[in-house]
Amino acid sequence: MDTLFLEYRDPIFGVIIFFAIVFIIAFLNYWWGVFKSKEERYNIEQFIKRFEVMADANEYKKLLDEFSISSESLGLLAHSYSKSGEYEKTIGIYLIALKRVKNKEEKQYFLFELGKTYFKAGFLRRSADIFMELLRLYPRHKEALKLLTVIYEQLKEYQKTLEVLDSLEELEVEVESEKNFVKALQILNDNLKTNQKKYEILLELAKKEPLVGRILFEFARKEILDFDVDLVDANSVLDLLWESDVRLIKNSSQLLVKAILAAKKGGEAPQNIPFELEVLTMLKKQNYTKATIGFEYTCTCCKGTFPVHFYRCPSCYTLKNPYISILLIKNEHEKYYAF
Repeated sequence: MDTLFLEYRDPIFGVIIFFAIVFIIAFLNYWWGVFKSKEERYNIEQFIKRFEVMADANEYKKLLDEFSISSESLGLLAHSYSKSGEYEKTIGIYLIALKRVKNKEEKQYFLFELGKTYFKAGFLRRSADIFMELLRLYPRHKEALKLLTVIYEQLKEYQKTLEVLDSLEELEVEVESEKNFVKALQILNDNLKTNQKKYEILLELAKKEPLVGRILFEFARKEILDFDVDLVDANSVLDLLWESDVRLIKNSSQLLVKAILAAKKGGEAPQNIPFELEVLTMLKKQNYTKATIGFEYTCTCCKGTFPVHFYRCPSCYTLKNPYISILLIKNEHEKYYAF
């Protein structure tokens, strides 16, 4: 018995026990990693089967399946097809790549690109499913979360959009503006609230977020509600002011609003107004009605220009007021304005 206690107190015995424990932990950790890797691969394979495209018989896909092309080459080829708008081939290549790759970063990349391709092609629900699978495997993927907010917003699933924005906020991404914008859209689509109640809530949101100011103005015009134009920045609703009934905007103190009134009625225009409005005002005084103004909308982030207004840029998906440019154009069809 004394011999056993002496062995237990021997430092060499303690070192042996320590290394035995370390070996057991390392061994278990290794096999746990192998098990999780196999499980992840199996889950991805089962997930991919849901998105197999009908182009399985295509020669290009057979060729890619048969030859061992590197994942980098597959990525470049898919990107090339995506640029030319051939989304079916792009999707097929990404699915092949996902079957082959074992590296975690590569799996993450190809899953994200696959989801983005479905999004570009207009398959929003499929894109959302892929991003959810990506986030299940890699929960802190900010870009996937950002695109997921755009998808749910376009699907008008505003509660889900807010939940995803909460996740981004946890990752220390600034989302306050987007939250207020989505809440405004949610209020507009709430059939249980009266127009007056919607107006009051939108007015409170507009005080915190300039984007909501335009939504409020559009809502007031549509429902013919009394609205103080000075509650919003005239530059952000320039096109709406031009299309509005003069009676709705005549009491504004903003110089730009007064310039629009002068251009529409031919009165005295204030100083330092946009050149196009000044020219139109002078033409109006001469009773020349073959000129009018049009508008272009430029994203302040990617500088993309579009012919219609947007809240979220169609190119870079940034949520921000676009810069509204005034264009002096020929009035092909004289438009009636209620004075």
